[in-house]
Amino acid sequence: MKDIYDYLNDVQIDVDRYDEEAVSDTDKKRLIRSLQQKMIKQPPSRWKKSIMAASISAGLLSASLFGLSFTSFAQELPVIGLVYKLFSSDRFVDGFNENANVLSLSQEENGVKMVINEAVFDGKTLYITYDLFSKKDLGESPQILGLPNLPEGLHEFIVSGNHDIKKVNGTHYAGITQATLYTDHRVEKGSFNFIISGIQPDEGIDPIKVNWNFQFDLHATDNQEQLVDLKSDKNDVTVTVKRIVYTPMSFLIFYNEVITTELLREWDFISIDIIVKDDLGHIYENEHNGGFGLTHVRHTSTFEKLHPDATRLIVTPILKLAQKDGTNENGNIYRNIGSTAPKEEIILDDIVIEIEK
Repeated sequence: MKDIYDYLNDVQIDVDRYDEEAVSDTDKKRLIRSLQQKMIKQPPSRWKKSIMAASISAGLLSASLFGLSFTSFAQELPVIGLVYKLFSSDRFVDGFNENANVLSLSQEENGVKMVINEAVFDGKTLYITYDLFSKKDLGESPQILGLPNLPEGLHEFIVSGNHDIKKVNGTHYAGITQATLYTDHRVEKGSFNFIISGIQPDEGIDPIKVNWNFQFDLHATDNQEQLVDLKSDKNDVTVTVKRIVYTPMSFLIFYNEVITTELLREWDFISIDIIVKDDLGHIYENEHNGGFGLTHVRHTSTFEKLHPDATRLIVTPILKLAQKDGTNENGNIYRNIGSTAPKEEIILDDIVIEIEK
């Protein structure tokens, strides 16, 4: 199946037919900011390698939701049990085992067999566990070439995601894939395609070509949605928490960021982070799912499972501003690691949310 880049590669365009228009510096910044928001992500801490769906120029979601149970066959093997424990060390996994859907799908080609074990879908993010069996050593951490997608009518939800695969023993590997739908609403159910074109060993050799398409239907977990619509504003930026979705494994915060044109003109790089804690003092780990927009940006972040005794969430927005170090030959601005160019970090007032139970 072709993705959008495959189709675009077939399009012939005569650029000489079009006249070049003058663009203001502010408009250029708006465009750059739009791309930055699509590529924004938290510093990677768990995933070693990331893969982006070729059909969207968006950033990868750096999620680390390990610990989905493998099949009973896998659990009976002591070595796989060790890998399972390794995956289960992350705090995002609470509740995954109880909500997993057993799939037991397999395909084999060119000396590699893949068995899809289980999957969980929370209405926005999909998690899949699997085993790989190969006739030859693929290294310590090979990669899958491909990501799941969710076709719907004439449209196709675009996903970004990650694969994490570890060697169990010899030529047996166990892994988990996470993929996120780029939609700002909950999807109740879907017929997913997991299209894989190859397996990339980690020794730098050519990938093993395969032509696999795993298809499966999933219903979203039972979630509770709370409308919030509370805001905090300071220094030409307004952050509004629109709603929270509580799932059996985590909770998602949907929030908007609005900045002024003046702030956009003054600073080259602008981003918003949020820190979330509860009235018990627990600070929740989170993964930013990306944002899209120009001066009005919609964000989603996924947080670890809500503490059952918490009654309030305190959301603290942090505005991060920075200036560029220069512009490269392609006209793109950049800032170096350890740069001494001006930067600021501004903490906005807390947004206090009473949890509805």
